[in-house]
Amino acid sequence: EMVKTAARNGGSLVFTFAGFDVAVAVVNPKLNCLLVLNVHPRHRSHGLGSAVLAYLQCNFARVLESAVPFFERNGYTAIGEMKHGNALNTQIMVKKSLLDLAGRVSRVFALVTENGDTEDGQA
Repeated sequence: EMVKTAARNGGSLVFTFAGFDVAVAVVNPKLNCLLVLNVHPRHRSHGLGSAVLAYLQCNFARVLESAVPFFERNGYTAIGEMKHGNALNTQIMVKKSLLDLAGRVSRVFALVTENGDTEDGQA
């Protein structure tokens, strides 16, 4: 059902190389969240997964526990607790650059508030 919904919303992608399907990704475009990334075993460890992540530019990812180190190497950080499913554990991850941006915005907002400015820019 998830794949059908993603396909209807433009979030089901198949990557080919030399006429062969080598990777698949499922994205929730509304949430900008990567739900599935699978690279064919013969094409792993060649940078394809990292290239797909860079192409998709998803801010969030729902990641299998075993894939957390790969996503960390690609600039993601875990948020919240690991979700324990019946068979697999998953982790929600976010692009570290998004957290850095949120921190900068929070600091600017705090400075504006300290200076007595209101939300509409009026003092």
